[in-house]
Amino acid sequence: MVAFVVASNHLSIVGVAAAPAVNLAAVRGQGTETECAAAAATPTQCGVVSTNGMQLSLPEGSQACPHSGAAVACSANQFSSMQPGASSTPDGQTACSVPDGIVAPSSVAACTDAGLPAVVEGAGSDNLGAPSVPIVLPSVPMQSLRPSAAVLPPARLELTTTSPAPVPDQSIVLVATASVSVTGTNRAIEIFDETTSTLAGACLAGSQCSVAYSAKSGIHTFAAFITPPTSQLPANGSAIASNRLNAKWLAVSLAVSTIAVGPGKPVTLTATSTVPVEKLGYDLQIFDLNTNAKLTYCRQGTSCSSALAQPTSGARALIAVLGKPSQTFPPPEAQAQSQLVSPVWLSVGLEGHWNGQAGSIVYLTATVNADLSSTPWSLGIFDEQGHLVAPPCKSGSTCGAEVVASGAKPHFTAAIGAVPPTNTGNPFAQLMQKLSGPASLINIQTRSASIEPTHMMWGVDSCKAFTTDPNGGNGLYPQIVQNMGTPDFWGRYLTDTVCPGISWTEVFVAKARHMGILPIYNDYNCSSVVGYDVGRAYADEAISAATFLRIPQGVGLAIDIEPPGDACPGAVNVDPGFVEGWFDGVKAAHYAPIYYGNGTAGSEFANAFCGAVAANPQIARDSFLWSFQPSLLGNFAKASAPGFGPYNPGCGGNLVGWQYQIGSYSVNPDVDHDLMLSVMPLWYPS
Repeated sequence: MVAFVVASNHLSIVGVAAAPAVNLAAVRGQGTETECAAAAATPTQCGVVSTNGMQLSLPEGSQACPHSGAAVACSANQFSSMQPGASSTPDGQTACSVPDGIVAPSSVAACTDAGLPAVVEGAGSDNLGAPSVPIVLPSVPMQSLRPSAAVLPPARLELTTTSPAPVPDQSIVLVATASVSVTGTNRAIEIFDETTSTLAGACLAGSQCSVAYSAKSGIHTFAAFITPPTSQLPANGSAIASNRLNAKWLAVSLAVSTIAVGPGKPVTLTATSTVPVEKLGYDLQIFDLNTNAKLTYCRQGTSCSSALAQPTSGARALIAVLGKPSQTFPPPEAQAQSQLVSPVWLSVGLEGHWNGQAGSIVYLTATVNADLSSTPWSLGIFDEQGHLVAPPCKSGSTCGAEVVASGAKPHFTAAIGAVPPTNTGNPFAQLMQKLSGPASLINIQTRSASIEPTHMMWGVDSCKAFTTDPNGGNGLYPQIVQNMGTPDFWGRYLTDTVCPGISWTEVFVAKARHMGILPIYNDYNCSSVVGYDVGRAYADEAISAATFLRIPQGVGLAIDIEPPGDACPGAVNVDPGFVEGWFDGVKAAHYAPIYYGNGTAGSEFANAFCGAVAANPQIARDSFLWSFQPSLLGNFAKASAPGFGPYNPGCGGNLVGWQYQIGSYSVNPDVDHDLMLSVMPLWYPS
């Protein structure tokens, strides 16, 4: 017999070999190639396996599939109730007419007078419908096939197909060609789907009969007959029979139980073939395209299922393929492959900002790494007591809320879960939930870290001490409070260089007023900002001063990188090595690196910073930027400070500080004006 196999995505047609015998020992923990023998296919031995940072397990309530991969279950649907296909007239042809006075089954087949060539002596069958199949003697006298009384040679009949690669619901064209014409004989050339005993097409004229036939799935066997018109499959020996053809409507699909779950939770993958894989001699395999590695496989049945869990958030691209065994994608001799599916293990983040005043509005935005519209989950924002602060969001990947702050340091979290069912027994509860939304979520998949919303802080930095009075009654501090407003923070130098270092008196005053301190390091020579060793040496000196002042780890230490000019001509040569040296030294001591410099893209500092980031992306992630550009002119105070708008180098980095005005004695007290987001790791002496 001939076997025709289709593969989706324009794969090549190949012959089908018999399935190899297998006798594999059951092992555990061998990665994706773990095999389970029939005698040992138990959940205990083959139920769980870890691979590529993920965990595969048997779907709940299932048994391991024999002779297959680890942690996989299979179904054994053998298509015992195969459904008949659908017949149609081939494109561009006309249905064959039925002669008057002959009762025949309805048919859409087309007929022509194209006959078989003469028999070649000694030729045999090539099993592909080539011209010359063995002569099949009819069970009725051949004279009855024609009105003439002349004795005709034995009739031959061949069945071929012009479309040997069907996918489900695609038509193939079956062509039955006889060595004699059935015109006027009360005989028909009929083509049957023997698998379902269905008449595909019949022709009562001509010597060639063609019909288009489509099926949804499975292996269908076809044969043609010269027989009196009938809709019943002729009995063996009762008619002239052709060779037989096998057509396989072959396709593979992959489905997931849910498209999104929380980290560590399982998603059930089910690969399905339209033909039992043991009949094809191939494996039904599931691959992870993130790594091109095989997860698991089945060697029998029509479906292959496994529960996949990923401990961290992120998406996986998965595909099922029917082909020869392979540890990597694509397998050899791929027969069909599924569409891609991309389950997501969820993560949620939360950001918020406000003006820092109790009773003011906090603006919150939660973001998830998937669109929740087609999932069972909703995204909600919760207060410190675990109550939803606004109705949860069911669609999209973001959810916002505006909340009145009840205290000086509100905290919030975001979570993904399911909306609890409506209380069907309490009409009032139904109405309240409809109006205000649920009070909580159930079946929480994942939750964000608790955050304190960021707020804009106003402050100043100065070269000289802001006070010498333990009560803060003299110096710059009372002048700033009186003329501009109470600063949230003050920038001061760590050591005695160009500017005097911060004093213990200043530290005491800052502690008493819960005012943040931004520790700054500079050197006598502001041109000396070149090279890794210089940056590392400055970091060591800053850390020594921070340790002496008992500044706790985690606080930011800022390096002062001035612009090139008459005072600092060598600053034009600031380089990535200097930036990296400061980062490595400060980070190694568990402080947070801060860079004060010209944030304008293309500036000397910006080029040096971006060069360092290109060499080490961690610098952008784990440091903070304090830009002194643009520098504004005007008479500003805390209440009239501009909106936050520093220039950005353009290569990442946490740009959270802006020195928006340089002060002078002639206009304001000798301080520089700054805005900073509250995420800047300031020092709050305790």
